[in-house]
Order: sequence, then C-alpha cells, then structure tokens
Amino acid sequence: MKLGDLGERKIIDNLFREFSISAEKDDCALVENGDEYLLLSTDIIRESTHIPKGATALQIGRFLANLNLSDIAAMAGKPTGMLVSYLVSPDTDESFFREVVSGISGALKAQNADLLGGDTKEGSELVISGTVLGHQKKELVRQRKHIAKGQIIGVTNNLGKSASGYVFYKSKYKQSLGIELMMNITPRIREAQIISEHGGKFMMDLSDGLFSSIHQMKSDYGVGFKIVEDELPANNYVKKASEISGRNATEIICQFGGDYELFFSIDNNNYKDFMDSMESEKVRVAFIGEAWEGNNMIYDGKRWSPIHETGYEHFSAKPHLGYA
Repeated sequence: MKLGDLGERKIIDNLFREFSISAEKDDCALVENGDEYLLLSTDIIRESTHIPKGATALQIGRFLANLNLSDIAAMAGKPTGMLVSYLVSPDTDESFFREVVSGISGALKAQNADLLGGDTKEGSELVISGTVLGHQKKELVRQRKHIAKGQIIGVTNNLGKSASGYVFYKSKYKQSLGIELMMNITPRIREAQIISEHGGKFMMDLSDGLFSSIHQMKSDYGVGFKIVEDELPANNYVKKASEISGRNATEIICQFGGDYELFFSIDNNNYKDFMDSMESEKVRVAFIGEAWEGNNMIYDGKRWSPIHETGYEHFSAKPHLGYA
C-alpha cells in the first residue's frame, strides 16, 4: 500500500504502533529536565508545495521559523532556539539564501530564541527543515490529553486568514496580499503562556484547521466537540474570500488551516475569572463550544449536524476552495 492511500494520520498511527512509541501525539516531544520539560519539535517546508511563487526570501525564512515556534506555543512553552537544515540549488543567488537565513534569525530573535546552527546540502529545490527547542515548568505545560468532556473550548484571535490568502492568490485577486496572508504567521508564544497560567487545560495549534484538529482529537482521545457556528471568529478577509470562491465562511474558517492560532479549553466554572484575566492581559480569545462524549457536531442556529469533514491532511486529498 502506498502512503497516498493511507494519509498522514494513519501513517503516524501505524508507526506509533509498530515501533511501540509511548510518547503522546502532541505538538512537541517532552524530555524530563528536573522540574521542567524540554520541548522538542521539527517541521519542514518545500519550495514546490509550501511556498507560493512571489514570496520573498524574508517571508520564507520567517514562515519556517514561525511554524516551528508555533509547536512550542501549542505546549505553552518558552522557545530556546532552533537548528535549521537546508537543501538548496547551487544556482541560488547567495543574497537570496542570506535573506532566507536572515528571516529565520529575525523571527527567532523576536521570540527571544537563537539560531543554533544546522546543515546545508545541495538539492534540486529549496527544502528547509527546522528543529526547535524550548522549555517550560512541568505544571504549566499543556497537552492534548488534558481535554475532558464538559470543558469549554476556545481559540485565539480569529480564523480563516490563511485560507482567504490562498483564495486571493489562486484567483489572482490581490496576489501579493494573498501571499502575505498565507506566509506571515504569528506563533502565539505569549498568549499560550498566559492562557496556561490562568487555567488553560488542553491546547494545540490549528496548523491544519479546526475540523482537522477536532477529528484528530476524537480519534486519539475519544472526546468530541460541539461547535456553535455563530461563535466562530472570522478574519476580516473571509467575507471577500467567500464571495470569490463560492464557499461559505464556515468552510473557509474550519477546513483549510494555516492560521496557527491556539485551540484550547478551560473548565466551565473558570470562565468569568479567565475572561477577566484575558481582558487584563489583552489576549483576544473566543469561545466556540464545548467538549463532550459524543461525535463532533456543529450548530447552525437551527439544528445540530454531524461534522464529517476532516480538514487538511498530508498524503490525502486536499480541501478545495474553488481553485485547483
């Protein structure tokens, strides 16, 4: 059987089972270090599949760094630094390559982290892999297994920015804006630590989209989610993207991914104190539903309907937003 017949999640499940991997399926691996955990994660981008034509070298570098840093944020961790390995064509201009590295270094420094080194090899196209290191006190680290029925679930800021950018880019409507919306992501390092300190429970980032995340959580932990459609916080560009693509706002917000916002939960009885703390700390959050024992459902204002969509997944058919 080929990998394309399995999909990323099935591939990972098979590897965990075959090699008796005991680690949790979190955004980072945890390593004991006294009263702290060391947090380790890795992510990779490839020119032909992750980088839109027209993206600048600085955008590429920042994107690589920030998507790796987002894994640290998803565990409420503090980043330390990152190792970076490159496959790059010998025909690449040195100035372009230096700008990529500058973008990586700048994004790390913005989060008080360092570029620790790495490796460079000759390749046919640009491929960059980052391995990021962080740390956090054990009691403040947030994991997916901390989800429990009855918790209320929220997200940071708003959703649908990257999907809107994809629509703009593919439809040739304001392509440079589309590239910016897709590439200029922000790892929610500060927000995650504040959420954790004030009662956050479960946490992950929304790199693959909300529907992908709830499908994965249901599969891995048996906990479902009830989502209230009207409570989903839409990015300002979603309306225009919906007009162009012909897809409704909920599909754009939930099925595409790439926003790298935090998906988290708190105990229901902590809601008032938590929201007071978020207002005081100027952290924007929106609560969109609750965790429960049943299947994933969405309420459209009239009825509850099952969520069958599984969102973005590597090695599988990709969500379609109106353009090939």
